[in-house]
Amino acid sequence: MVAMPVKMKREDPPLTTVFGKAKWFAFADEAGRVEIRENPYAGAGPKTVAWLIDSGAQTIITQHIGGNPYMILESAGVKLYYPGEGRMLVSEALEKLKKGECERITRDNIMKYTHH
Repeated sequence: MVAMPVKMKREDPPLTTVFGKAKWFAFADEAGRVEIRENPYAGAGPKTVAWLIDSGAQTIITQHIGGNPYMILESAGVKLYYPGEGRMLVSEALEKLKKGECERITRDNIMKYTHH
């Protein structure tokens, strides 16, 4: 399951640059079906991270993430990817991941993806 923070609940929404504060997350299954779910813990980063793990997210596509959420997700075995800057729709982010065009977020490069 791939999860992405998104700006709104609608078909093919754009990604949002807030992670733990995101009100909505898009979840895409192996078959490419996308479901938009309300984040019951919007604004509470650690609870959002636990919710994502409990929801079965194995991969996360995000444009920005804090160091603490990253560390928790990484230690839970969740892979994180950066799809690029600028306005990006869920369908575009998934296509970039499928084509191998997203950069993997790692301990070595996490500082590039945190808000300063």
